Order: sequence, then structure tokens, then C-alpha cells
Amino acid sequence: MVILGLTGSIMEFEPELDRLLHPELSYITPEGRVLPLSEIGDAASRRFSGEPVVAYLPSLSPNLSSQVVLPSGIAYVNQHTGEVLGMRTRGQTFLGYVRELHVRLAGGNFGRNIVKLSGIAMLFSLASGLYLWWPIKQVTIRGKWGTKRLWFDLHNAVGIFSLLPLAILAATGTIIGFENQVGPLIYKLTRSSPIHITRSTPPEPAPGAAAMTPDEAVAIARTHMPGAIPYRVQMPKYGGLYVVALLNPRERVAGDGNVVALDPYSGHVVSLSRSSDLSRGDRIFGGKRSNSYRKYFGNAEPDRSLASKHNGIRSSV
Repeated sequence: MVILGLTGSIMEFEPELDRLLHPELSYITPEGRVLPLSEIGDAASRRFSGEPVVAYLPSLSPNLSSQVVLPSGIAYVNQHTGEVLGMRTRGQTFLGYVRELHVRLAGGNFGRNIVKLSGIAMLFSLASGLYLWWPIKQVTIRGKWGTKRLWFDLHNAVGIFSLLPLAILAATGTIIGFENQVGPLIYKLTRSSPIHITRSTPPEPAPGAAAMTPDEAVAIARTHMPGAIPYRVQMPKYGGLYVVALLNPRERVAGDGNVVALDPYSGHVVSLSRSSDLSRGDRIFGGKRSNSYRKYFGNAEPDRSLASKHNGIRSSV
């Protein structure tokens, strides 16, 4: 539990720590207008041997660089000038190792199972501690320094005051670890059901038709999500569709679960998911991202460090 607590605390500040470790790639000086995504992608592609763009990760802040996902890694580009700041290629990093340690104890599926079971063990430990504390209800420290009574009082006082936050952490961690098993019960208790995304079949493109630009795809997506901010644009070369993920600042839970999939030729909306449409059960699992988001992007997260987006990337400027 100490390992989980320390690694979880580091992960909470993952974006800030990542930028602190790589300021030359992360920070820029805002200079006038923002270049179109297509120009940003062209600059990155030219710099790295003509590699095709897999996806764009537009900056959510004017003083932070935009990112372009390429097959070999992620290029950082100043969206105001088009300057390519460098690339981070695939490989394990400190923050990536911290995440792996937190989720799997760096031990694959075996480590993941230990983490899942440790949540249950913590709940039993807390319940038994409360049972033993209840008859005496000790909250004050009366023992003198160096005596057993001091440690006994400290154990009781610290234990009862930390009971609630530890129980919340253990319970939510257990729910996340056993999501597939606990999910049906959560939906039943909340009298809700998982959101289902309907997907239409895009029309066949006309002979010689040209695909729209990523900027045009973003413009269409934003008309369906007013006020939302695009944070990832998946190119149609990888999946056959433009997939635009948007962050809704007004949604405190699962606000990153807005996804619009578009036909790259007609702009026809193939599927659409809004975070505001999530059921009560979906919102309980909102911290793990909505089903529609996971379907298209896996474990990528908005405004998270590169270690979270692509577990393990090394700097190569």
C-alpha cells in the first residue's frame, strides 16, 4: 500500500513532472496566430524522414507545444511558428515505470492481480481495525514518550482519523480493479445502463474525391460539441475515419469522453458520443474514461504527460 500511495501521488502530478523533466520540448512563447494542424503535421513529417501523421494532440494551453504522433514516436511542435522542438521516441521512462509500478507492480498480470487483491485486503484490515477500536473509542494521545501506551494511542488516533480516506481509496481502487465483475452491480444499484454508441455506415466516396483536412474535421466536430476543446485528432489512414476527441471544461466527470467519428470524404458523422449523455453508472467509472473513448484511443488521456499517453517514451532532440 505504501508503494501504491507513493506512485499514485507521483502520477497525480504526472503532466507537471513531465514538463519539468523536458522543458525544452514542452514550453513555448505564444506568438500570434495558431497554425493549422495540417501545417504542423507537415513540419513534423518533413523533419522526420516523411513519416505519416498518426494523430494530432493539439495544445490545450498557449504556452505549451502541440504534439504530432508519428510511427516512431511523438514530435513536439511550436504551433505558432511551426518549429519542430524535438521528438520523444518509444522506450521506458521514469514516469512510465512509476505508472507500471502503480498498476502492475512492474510484474505484468501477476503484479496486477496483487494490486487488485491488496485493495480487498486493505478493506478487511480497515474493517477489523474499526471493530477493535469501537469498544475503547480512543482518539486522544495520553501515553508518555517512549512508552508502549504512546504507540498504542498513536495507532488508535491515526487509524480512526485516516479510516475514511483510506477506505475511499481502497474501495475505489477495488472497483477499478474488478470493473468487469463489479460493473453490473454498479449499474443495477444506480438503475442505469452503459451508454451504447450507434455507428452508421459512411457513403462510398466519389471517384477521385479528396479527403478533407484535419482542420476541417475538427471544425465539423466542434459544431456538434459547442464549447468543447479538441485534444486529439486521429487520422483516417489508421482506422478509415477521422476521430476527434474533445474536452468539455464544464463536465467535471468524464469531460474527456466526447468523441466524434467522421467520414474523411463527406464529413458525415459516423458516430458521436457526448460526456453529458453518460449514465450514472458510466459516471462512477468516469475516472477510467468512457467506453467510446477507450474504443478509439485505448489508454491515451488529455493533457497528461507523454508517459501516460504512450507508456514509455524517450527524448530524442
